[in-house]
Amino acid sequence: MLETNQRSVISLKDKLAKTIRILTTAPVFAAILCTLLYLLLPDGFASVGHYAAALGFLVGAPLLAYPISYAIPSLRRKGRDGQRNLAVAISVGGYIGGFLLAVLGGGTTTEKVLFGTYLVSGVGIAVCTLLHFKASGHTCGCSGPIAMLALYANPWFLIGYLLLTPIFWASKKLGRHSAAQLLAGAAIPVLALLLCRLIFLPH
Repeated sequence: MLETNQRSVISLKDKLAKTIRILTTAPVFAAILCTLLYLLLPDGFASVGHYAAALGFLVGAPLLAYPISYAIPSLRRKGRDGQRNLAVAISVGGYIGGFLLAVLGGGTTTEKVLFGTYLVSGVGIAVCTLLHFKASGHTCGCSGPIAMLALYANPWFLIGYLLLTPIFWASKKLGRHSAAQLLAGAAIPVLALLLCRLIFLPH
């Protein structure tokens, strides 16, 4: 009976960890970030069309990786690694599209910093993956939006970093990342944000 109860507790913890991972994917935080920038900043986006495009590039494009990885047998056989690699590739493609729109399509400075941050972060995650160091996309996708909202909207958004606690726990519980990979994922978008702000800040 005791062993059965222990197995039940372990099963519940695994389910909770998986739920946390699902709810804290990068597209979820990207949707929140874009919407809050649109609502809180008068110059957040050049137009509602640019806001909708941002949702498409930062939310819609990355989500395509999941149905595609399940639909194509060769990708499905690669399991989590195949899904991760496809997600990184599609995400970076979306970030490039959004960045080009912002730079060439009359986007605001905020848009340029937004897409530039995602693009640099995506490339950083991709390079880490090629080097066989799986920097966490989950902590990256959470940390970047929090940092940008704190910098552009209100410093109180820094409280959002508390959300990294359940993400760390869930990732460790499921054996997805080491502590170093989780910390690297959280640091990459902050460095990318500071770099892009320096580049695109009006002089």
